[in-house]
Amino acid sequence: MKILNVTSIVEWRGGDAQMFTIYNLLKKYDELDQYILCPENSVLYKKALNDKAQVIAYTKKNKVFSLIKPIIKCVKKFNIDILHIHDSSALSAAIIAKMLVKKDLKIIYSRKRNNTIKNNFFKKLKYDNKYIFKIVSVSKAVEKIFVDINIPKEKLLTIYDAINVSEFANKSKTGLIHKELNFPEELKIIGNISSLAKQKDLVTFINTAEKVIEKNSNVRFVILGTGPEEQILKELVQTKQLQNIIYFLGFKTNVADYLKEFDILLMTSITEGLPLTIYEAFASKIPIVSTKAGGIPEVVKDGINGYLTEIGDADLLAEKCLLLLEQPDTANKFKKYSFDLVTSQFDLKNLEENYYNFYTNL
Repeated sequence: MKILNVTSIVEWRGGDAQMFTIYNLLKKYDELDQYILCPENSVLYKKALNDKAQVIAYTKKNKVFSLIKPIIKCVKKFNIDILHIHDSSALSAAIIAKMLVKKDLKIIYSRKRNNTIKNNFFKKLKYDNKYIFKIVSVSKAVEKIFVDINIPKEKLLTIYDAINVSEFANKSKTGLIHKELNFPEELKIIGNISSLAKQKDLVTFINTAEKVIEKNSNVRFVILGTGPEEQILKELVQTKQLQNIIYFLGFKTNVADYLKEFDILLMTSITEGLPLTIYEAFASKIPIVSTKAGGIPEVVKDGINGYLTEIGDADLLAEKCLLLLEQPDTANKFKKYSFDLVTSQFDLKNLEENYYNFYTNL
């Protein structure tokens, strides 16, 4: 079976990261011959070249049309059986390419985000047509967006993402954040790791921090990541005079080292598929307080292995953070449940098995 993974994304995002993880997990199987097609200026292309992966680059001049010919060329050159598509623009290109190629091709579309798809004729035509064989979602919440626009259920499948649990579990706490920011050892750290984008609702994170600090001055807040909302968020922190409470640490490549320093992972998103940061916190034994965004409630159960609130509820988010800081026994209970869960269900061995079975049974 010959599989062509296709993405039009230039930046390094979760979808491409997970696709490349799956590629590497499955490359040992002779029956699965995998290729990657991506923009020549993408982060993925550089990583794939360094890893000596079977990668093909194309010149991205626009979102869709510059990708059609490269797909057709790869299909013919490598005698591709499966087009596995990893973003919406690439899906449009793949459907057009499939129409032009006289070959029995199966198109698989992977979706990570649960942002709403408009229920109109054109969107339905894009996602519900004879050319798409399966739509793979990372959570039931993502799958539901296709159910809501009446995509046949037999086309839909959820395969949860996974992480290398040992990479996070084997980390030791070193005081990295305390040293970097010159904090005294007794200060507690509540943090968030994400792109600084509207869907992450970091305004609510800031509002939550403001409420927590009113009742517990022994806490500081950190945000790891960059994004389009960064300047707006920094200005909000300044306006609220919280610049000595909330710190922006930027993009970090050694996320596992920073995450281990958190006392709580605080997620305030409006929409999510099911972010890897949740699994990473499980593996790092960091308790979670989160909104009920997307697929998060599928793995974080309120009062069982974390606390959940409605979206935008800074008052309750603050209350739950304070509760966890005051009740270490509860925090330890959450940590144990979550670590057992991620070890048994969301380690790379699970991802490898799930995708191997998926491909070989198409």
